[in-house]
Amino acid sequence: MMTLKFNDEVLGATAALEITREHDAEHWHLTLQVQAATTALIEQALDGLRGAIGATGDLALSADGTEVRQLSMADCRIGPVFVGLHELDPAPGDAHGTRRARLTFKATRQDPDSAVQQHNQTVSVSSDVGAAQRLRYQGLAILRRGENPAAYEAVLLPAVQAGYRRVQSSTTRDAAEPSLDYTVEDEQVFTPLPAGVEDGHYAISETVGADGTLVRTVAGFFIGPGALAQAHALAGGGERVIRENPFTRRVDFEFREAVAGASGHVALAETLAFTTSRRVVDHPLLAAGAPAWRQEIGAAQTRIIQQGSAIGDGRHASPPAPRYLADLLERHVDYSVPHPWLPPQKRWVTSWRYESRTRGAALHKVPETP
Repeated sequence: MMTLKFNDEVLGATAALEITREHDAEHWHLTLQVQAATTALIEQALDGLRGAIGATGDLALSADGTEVRQLSMADCRIGPVFVGLHELDPAPGDAHGTRRARLTFKATRQDPDSAVQQHNQTVSVSSDVGAAQRLRYQGLAILRRGENPAAYEAVLLPAVQAGYRRVQSSTTRDAAEPSLDYTVEDEQVFTPLPAGVEDGHYAISETVGADGTLVRTVAGFFIGPGALAQAHALAGGGERVIRENPFTRRVDFEFREAVAGASGHVALAETLAFTTSRRVVDHPLLAAGAPAWRQEIGAAQTRIIQQGSAIGDGRHASPPAPRYLADLLERHVDYSVPHPWLPPQKRWVTSWRYESRTRGAALHKVPETP
């Protein structure tokens, strides 16, 4: 016969023990022999068991003074909890002085060496018409017993990726579990250049040479204290021509490099233009000769026009993707009519025009070259 001890208190002799475990959940089902000299004392012992339902404490099972099985609170994230009592002998005889009861304990085990026991996260991407792309993160982190969920928010919540901003964040902390449930949303934004470029313009063109090599040319200028650094950042691995005027802080550049792979066109030219504008209202004052008071309405915005054309190689070339997709307002693509009497350079022409507008003032961004 084995003896059951719960929360440092001996409950009685145990005739049978059944343990089930699924993942980190463990259940103990025990048949306890409640013994006493009189029926009143037996009933008093059962009342004590009934009052202990819902309690949490260490479990231990011993035989002849030797502990054969134990389940301590230090090894569990939840429990062990006394969850159920079922009396097997509702009306026993007084002569035996024994009543049997079936006890159920439940616990959720944990890894004592890891603060985060489990972390599930779901990522969804949404792209609505006229709106910026959004990333939505939903996650649930289960922590070790005694941990403070608030202390792990900075570690468990996903970091904001480059080119995005956080627009929504909600967390639910459960200190009893303990756990951290969160939902965050990040929105793609227009990311300006680093400070240092005040004005500029550049064009990208691709042509096929006599030997069939596709050559990409990037030519333009930047003005500002950081113009030279931004010109070098735009350069590829081919030929470079850079002219700098230190007095006007203007840098003119032209870069040429061979592009590997079939492009589907024999010539391509594309330009980008940046215009930053503010909406203002001039309010005249009543005093004679006083200057008008200028009021800005809303925030300044930057308008970007990306337009170009390409001559296809026996077919219409596909237009490139908008370089500022998050702020795209208008997309217009034209394909020429391939009349058989037209020369090849006019038969397969694709032209495009994209208009994007930021939600605030932005410096001229150098987009990624496709």
